[in-house]
Amino acid sequence: MKKKSFIVAALLGSVLILFLFIWNEQREQSRELVPPEEQTITINGESLPTQPDVMLAIDPASQTVLSHLYEGLYRFGSDGSIEPALVEKLERSDDGTVYTFTLKESVTTEGNAITAQTFVDHFRKLVDDDTNSPFSFLLADVKAAKEIGLGQQEPDALGVRAIDDRTLELTLIRPMKGFEKIFAMPAFLPQPSVTSWEELETNGPFELNQMDDTSISLHKNETYREADQVTLETISIRNESNLSEVSGMHPIPYDFDTSTVDKEVMNIKDVPRSGVFYLKPNVEKAPFDDVAFRQALALTLERTTLEESLARSEQTTERLLVMDEEAAVVELEGDADQLFETVKKRLKTETIEIELLSFVDEEAREISTKLKNNLEQLDGLTVNVVELPLGEKVRKEVSGDYSFSLSGWQPDYPMLSAYLTQFESDDVLNSSRYRSESYDQLMDEARSTESLEERNTILRNAEAKLLEEAVVMPIYQAGRSYLVEKGYDQIGYPVIGPSYVLTFSKKYEN
Repeated sequence: MKKKSFIVAALLGSVLILFLFIWNEQREQSRELVPPEEQTITINGESLPTQPDVMLAIDPASQTVLSHLYEGLYRFGSDGSIEPALVEKLERSDDGTVYTFTLKESVTTEGNAITAQTFVDHFRKLVDDDTNSPFSFLLADVKAAKEIGLGQQEPDALGVRAIDDRTLELTLIRPMKGFEKIFAMPAFLPQPSVTSWEELETNGPFELNQMDDTSISLHKNETYREADQVTLETISIRNESNLSEVSGMHPIPYDFDTSTVDKEVMNIKDVPRSGVFYLKPNVEKAPFDDVAFRQALALTLERTTLEESLARSEQTTERLLVMDEEAAVVELEGDADQLFETVKKRLKTETIEIELLSFVDEEAREISTKLKNNLEQLDGLTVNVVELPLGEKVRKEVSGDYSFSLSGWQPDYPMLSAYLTQFESDDVLNSSRYRSESYDQLMDEARSTESLEERNTILRNAEAKLLEEAVVMPIYQAGRSYLVEKGYDQIGYPVIGPSYVLTFSKKYEN
């Protein structure tokens, strides 16, 4: 009887899913697109791109525009997830180290073919020291990449080759399932040459139409291989903000009152991003060299008190791996007051004074003030907040000339390891000065694990070690909010990489 009930329930569930699918299809067909001349979108109050070279572009504005001008092996789709682009088929060797990509046909705005050799040349240039790309490390797991970086071999020794025009082969130094996802990042977009924005030869869904000091406009690229799937004719980006304009798309500033928004005309879209902000101690500096002291601070944090100071799309988190969909391995436990008392006894003092570096920024000022009040609940602790311009603050952290900092991290690629490598003993970005043989072993073990699921389990254990030792104290996950005119559909919002994806967006009649 139970088995029969289960079957009936399963059948009813299937029928319901089919009904919803058909209903949604019919609803989609009943919606009417605006005519081609009205298939435009304007993004107001957005930063303008500054760097046309995909290998050097680090600002979100440049990465976003370049992701619309070019199409690489993989891309961010209309739902924000990573999907194949120019890759028609991917095959891995039995030992998992050799990737063979069969490519789709693609041509540039000048009619030149994008071939396997285009990517070979691009990858070699990316690892070349003369390029000085901040993204060269992304190919560290490719054969000979490290040796090239050390000047021991030439770029043409890189483990990548063109078997023919449409077959690209890549050889890794170890099997690593899921490695191909990094190719969605803008640094890997096929850019044969670059001089200025106006002279770019591109192969993506849009091409540059006009650019000046206040705006940039892109037009649909009719030579794009899927041009028949691209509905928008024009994308305009303006750096002037006008939130009273009830059309297009608007990034929402930190202090904007969304209660004034006309909900009949505009939607509010909150988008989580991969960035995470946290308190970062320099574990070489006293008293932060004491694990108990760091744990007392971490346990005292009351993140809910910060919620009113965050932008609407930002959310408090106890995780460093904010892109992780699984639960944390462990939560820090203990009594903050007791730990703090043991530290004071050890130091033979009744008071401890520390300095907290913060940004010269309204939101950061509110957050750091609340953090100060929160941490000073520990009897005898005084927190002095020091605000510094971003450049000066970063220089202090890199040089190790700090004790405690409200800091942040924006990963460069869509893997959990992107959050964790900066805490390895010999990593050049290890401004926390953390040294742990067991942590380094976990990271090495993750690198040598082929299975993505097993690798992520190891990386969660590495995160747990950082949290247990309070090497990092997560505060909140970054995010962006947009006002979007009703009628626009299929706008993608990736968690990492470009801020938004408009490739297959379209505008319907309201």
